[in-house]
Amino acid sequence: MNIKKRLGPAALIVAVTVVCVALSRFTRVAFFLALAAASAFELQNVLFKADMPTSKCLMIVYVVLQAVLCLCRVPAAWMVAVYGLAAFAAMFWAILKPERGAPFAAANLFALLWPFGFYAVILYAAASDAWLMTLTLGVLGTWACDCMALIGGKYLGRHKLAPVVSPHKTWEGAIVGAASAILAGVLISLAFGWQMWLCVVTAFVASSFGQVGDLAASLFKRAAGVKDYGHLMPEHGGIMDKMDSMLFAIPAAYFCLALFVPGVV
Repeated sequence: MNIKKRLGPAALIVAVTVVCVALSRFTRVAFFLALAAASAFELQNVLFKADMPTSKCLMIVYVVLQAVLCLCRVPAAWMVAVYGLAAFAAMFWAILKPERGAPFAAANLFALLWPFGFYAVILYAAASDAWLMTLTLGVLGTWACDCMALIGGKYLGRHKLAPVVSPHKTWEGAIVGAASAILAGVLISLAFGWQMWLCVVTAFVASSFGQVGDLAASLFKRAAGVKDYGHLMPEHGGIMDKMDSMLFAIPAAYFCLALFVPGVV
């Protein structure tokens, strides 16, 4: 791993993300929509290698419809209805194209759940009034967890967390990462004046789900026999490699806020 080669692209990623997220509701939704569209191409290539062909057209149309609904601020029930319609389309498409068989329908139904069902929740959160709290706790809590889990695993790691899926991850690293997410929640609470217990719980839950998301992404890469989902930037892989944790962490943060403080979302 070349640290110098990673720093430049990483700084660019952070800068673009901050600008797009901070400008307006439209740019936030457009930013995550662009990530979802890029993920459709990457996921199709990877799942095809695992003998699970998918339709990137179906996935892109699905997330575009969800983005439009989010910008229109419609009730969440509409988004559930669109998900149901997309699932029906996936099944019907497989029936019309029997030569593709059941694996085509199964792969599309799977992709509609992960990652694109998760992307839909992220789009909804980005368009909501709770976008700042959701993204701050979800993203920063998970970043703190990921960074410190790597350091903790390097210096303290003794017991493998998931040796088959991700040989370098350890229980010690995961614990250090979780503790770091809690600390990040405290610091975010002090910086923004939000309730400390809410920030701590949300950052911890989001980062924990984020660690599971990271392992899930590694699981499918290993099944497909690939190292990265894509090659968008040197040393950083593709969009799915950057979003593996966030796909779980941001929805977890949003649902956590909705569960504990209904008036926040």
